[in-house]
Amino acid sequence: MQKTVAVICLAMLLVGCENMYEDDGIARIRNQRDVEAYNATVSSEGEKLTCRREVVLGTNFREYICMTVAQRERMRRDARELIEILR
Repeated sequence: MQKTVAVICLAMLLVGCENMYEDDGIARIRNQRDVEAYNATVSSEGEKLTCRREVVLGTNFREYICMTVAQRERMRRDARELIEILR
């Protein structure tokens, strides 16, 4: 009985940890087919997803990282501004 309760508690903890990550209303994308399906539902170019496999810092694992075009542009602009500040 105690093992069953422990397993249930562990499962609830893992589900809770998964829900901690913000997804900005976008379902988790796992492959290019999901990206194309999502992009077919949006009308604005800035809302379309672009995804890349990137190595996660501290590991050798590659993760499928997706951002909208607008998010990537904002990151690029912020990085350029930071570089200009540091110069």
